[in-house]
Amino acid sequence: MAAAAWAAGDLVLDVRTPEEYATGHVAGARNVPLDRLPAAARELPGGQLLTVCTSGGRSWQAAQRLAALGRTALSVRGGTKAWRAAGHPVIDGPLPGAVARRGLLRRLLSRRRR
Repeated sequence: MAAAAWAAGDLVLDVRTPEEYATGHVAGARNVPLDRLPAAARELPGGQLLTVCTSGGRSWQAAQRLAALGRTALSVRGGTKAWRAAGHPVIDGPLPGAVARRGLLRRLLSRRRR
């Protein structure tokens, strides 16, 4: 579900520290550490948000905090570890990286039909 939302263009918030983010993050994810989320939430674009961390704990907390602020947010179950293991794009370094979503949704849907 998270991969389909990402492929559809939902903003991904990586709520880990900048150092953790630089070791590998979802392609196109914006780094907003969990402790800075309340202040940053006001500046985020509208629409559904995806939250991610290393394994899912902090991203679940972030999704709950965003929901309390009236935002729709989904936590990526299993975090970046699960995202990488599923073969989805991960970028190393401090920049969000290019997002190549073309055809990803089609590939995801074809996996379901198998």
